[in-house]
Amino acid sequence: MAKAITPLTDTKIKTSKAKDKDYKIFDGGGLFLLVTKRNTKLWRLKYKFDGKEKLLALGAYPSITLNKARELREYNRELLANGINPAEQKKEKQELQHQEDNKHLNTFKAIALQRLEDKKDEISEAHYKRSYNSLKNDVYPIIGDIPITDIKARDIKKVLNKMMERGIRTSAKQVHSAISQTFKYAIAKDLAESNPAIEIGLSEIIGKSTKNHYATITDDKGIKNLLTSIKEYGGELSTKYALLWLAYTFVRPSNARLALWSEIDIKAKQWVIPAQKMKTRNEFIIPLSDTLIELLQEIKLYSGDSPYLFPSTKSKTTPLSDGALLGAVRRMGYTTKEFTPHGFRAMFSTIAHEKSPFKYDVIETQLAHSVGNSVSQAYNRAKYLDERVKLMQWWSDYLDEVQK
Repeated sequence: MAKAITPLTDTKIKTSKAKDKDYKIFDGGGLFLLVTKRNTKLWRLKYKFDGKEKLLALGAYPSITLNKARELREYNRELLANGINPAEQKKEKQELQHQEDNKHLNTFKAIALQRLEDKKDEISEAHYKRSYNSLKNDVYPIIGDIPITDIKARDIKKVLNKMMERGIRTSAKQVHSAISQTFKYAIAKDLAESNPAIEIGLSEIIGKSTKNHYATITDDKGIKNLLTSIKEYGGELSTKYALLWLAYTFVRPSNARLALWSEIDIKAKQWVIPAQKMKTRNEFIIPLSDTLIELLQEIKLYSGDSPYLFPSTKSKTTPLSDGALLGAVRRMGYTTKEFTPHGFRAMFSTIAHEKSPFKYDVIETQLAHSVGNSVSQAYNRAKYLDERVKLMQWWSDYLDEVQK
C-alpha cells in the first residue's frame, strides 16, 4: 500500500532548512520541493511518459508559490492526458520565446546602433552625429522596430519617399547609404542574408544629382566687407572668433566648432586635428600663421578654462552649436546665395589657385583633399608640410592686406 502524502503548507516550506545533502518534500501528484544543501528551494514534477520516468523543472520558491506550483502540476497533467510530453512542450515554448527575443535584438534599430558604435573610432564625430540623428529622425520611426530580416525594399522606399516629401534630397541619399551599410554589416555578422536597399533605383526616387557649390566671395572688396562685418559683429564673442578662425584656416565649420586647446601646439605653430574628426579619417596638420597665433591669444582670454576654443554661449564645457555660425552670417545680412561659413573653403581655393605661387597639390592637400594617384595619396601627416607652412602664411598675409 502506497504511503499517504500529507500536502505541503507554506509554513512547512518556509521552515524547511538546508541539510548536509539535498532532500525532497512531497505535495502529491508527482509534485515535490527539492531543498538543496545551499538552501535553495526548487519545484519539480515527476511524471511518466511512454513508460519512462521524467522530471520537469517548474521554477524556484518563493518566485513560484505553492498555489502556482499546484496550478502548473494540474496544467501539465492535462497535457499528459492529451498525449503531450510536458518537457517537450516547455522546450518548444522556450524556443519560440528565444526567437521572439532575438527578433527584438535583431531589429533594424538595434543593429544600426551597434554598427555605429563599432565604427565610432573610424569616422569623424560630425559624421557620427549626422548619421545617428538622420537614422533617429527619419528611419527608426518607420522601420526601426522591424526585425532586419523582415524588411523589404518597399519599406525602405517609404522612408525615402517621406524624406522627399520634405524636399531633403541630399539627406535622403545619405540615409539610403546608411541603410545599405547597416544591411551589409548585418550580413557580415550573420544577422541577415540579403540587402534590399540595393534593389532600389535611387535616382527614380530622389532624381538625378546636381552639383551644389557653396556660396562664397572672391573679390577683394567683398572679402574686406565680410571680414569687417565679422570683426564688428555684435553677437557672442565665441561666434565672432570662430568665424575669424574659419576665414584664416578655411577648415570645415564642424572642425572649427569642435576645436580643442589640447590640439593646439603653440611652440610648433600647429593645430593637429585628430583622425576621428576628419572626413578623410587621417590626422591633419594646419600650420598656424602669425595672425592666427595672435588671434589665439585673444580667444584664450574669452574661452578661459574651457577645453574648447569656441565654447557654447550656454556652457563652457560644450562646443559652439551647429547653427551659431550660419545664424551669425545671416544676421550680418548675407543670404544663402551670397555666403555660408563653408564658403571660406571655396574662397581660399579659388584665390590660391588663381593668385598664389603654390602648386595644385599643395593647395589641395591643405584643403584635406586627396590628390595624385593611389601611391601619392598614401597617408602622410606631414605631406608638403614646409610648402603648406608658407601657403598658410601667404593666405594670412593676403587677408590682412585686403583689410587695409
